[in-house]
Amino acid sequence: MNYKIFAATQLLLEKLAQDFLLLSQQEKVSHLSLSGGSTPILLFKYLAKSPYAQSINWQKLHFWWGDERCVAPSDPESNFGQCKPLLFDNIIIPAENIHRIRGENSPQQEAVRYAQEIINHIDNVNGIPQFDWILLGVGGDGHTASLFPGQTNYQDPHLTLVATQPQSGQLRVSKTAGLIENSQRITYLVLGEGKADIIHEINIEPAGSERYPAGKIKATAGLTEWYLDSGSAKLLTEGHNDEC
Repeated sequence: MNYKIFAATQLLLEKLAQDFLLLSQQEKVSHLSLSGGSTPILLFKYLAKSPYAQSINWQKLHFWWGDERCVAPSDPESNFGQCKPLLFDNIIIPAENIHRIRGENSPQQEAVRYAQEIINHIDNVNGIPQFDWILLGVGGDGHTASLFPGQTNYQDPHLTLVATQPQSGQLRVSKTAGLIENSQRITYLVLGEGKADIIHEINIEPAGSERYPAGKIKATAGLTEWYLDSGSAKLLTEGHNDEC
């Protein structure tokens, strides 16, 4: 595992913001996929502040989502709804650069529509669209995006799917494992001691194990990295630590 352990959350957020800035300075347009959860909230707030709100060339960045709950954007559980007031309302970005999953639509129809939008905007590599950078979270059960343990088909040939949250039964639209794995870069963002147990469990799983989607899903030809704070990394052995 490619772990980068940050002594302070501020350092982790600063590194991510720098990466956003560098990506926005490239000549080509870049396509990024965001996640929901508490860690992205901190990132959105950080990017929306000076200097990054002004220095990042937002016109060069297109934003997508790894998954979305099947709720309206005004719902507190909406990943897009969480991001909009914290980031998009505070920066100058073309509306066409924001590609939200429409959680208010019929889930199956929206999965098809979102897959087509991805096809329409993102170039194929290895026969399927390739994102430049996908940011992912990790659930306490080891899920990522809406790919849950015991429910994930790692060979699913589609780009998107409709998933069911095991406890609540809530429907979600998600990228498939194959689409995520085709990304140039995958970064798992994990903060807090509450995630230490699952990070430890993922770390000790045998190579190739399909038990935890967050441990199984890696970039097939690109970079996979884990950005952890000291709390989430506290159960890792010293040999795995790459401290920042």
